[in-house]
Amino acid sequence: MNSFPASVRRARHLLILVVPLVAVLSLAFMAACSNESSSGRQTSNSASSKSAPKRGPLAPNFTLRSLDGETVELSSLRGDVVVIDFWATWCPPCRITLPLVNKVYKETRGENVKVFGISTDRVSSAKVRDFLQQNNMELPVLHDRDGTVARAYGVRAIPTTLVIGKYGCIRDRHLGADRLIDKKLLEKVNELLKE
Repeated sequence: MNSFPASVRRARHLLILVVPLVAVLSLAFMAACSNESSSGRQTSNSASSKSAPKRGPLAPNFTLRSLDGETVELSSLRGDVVVIDFWATWCPPCRITLPLVNKVYKETRGENVKVFGISTDRVSSAKVRDFLQQNNMELPVLHDRDGTVARAYGVRAIPTTLVIGKYGCIRDRHLGADRLIDKKLLEKVNELLKE
């Protein structure tokens, strides 16, 4: 007769089933951006394949509306380097970072770079738009009002700024206010544009 209670036996049995599944899913997720073929972009030029990204998890796809009513889907931006900054109007550290991300937007316009602020505010889009106008922000802002995209990216605190490479992989992540974020982002963006 087994001396363990039924609940412990069930938990042990569940653990035996779940651990291998988690291991397989983790390997698949890590491999998603491990080579150029996972992005569907292959070339016969060996120099091009050497520059393909080999680091970073695949960025979760999302579709959000901008404050101007346009729909933006991340997967449609493949081939561009994408910077996304999660922020909110009520967040004091975001007031440090957002103007610097706006500067990156202005400096990279016209290149293969897309820069977006992602507002996590639960207020109306009009209030977010007013905040941006009062603070002379030009970068396009997407509204993640219910926090779905922030959760998909594991955002636990704002500001959180990410750089996504041309092949759709997260290549850089910055947490919190950083007075040098513009320089760091521009350096990473320029590095990724060369891949």
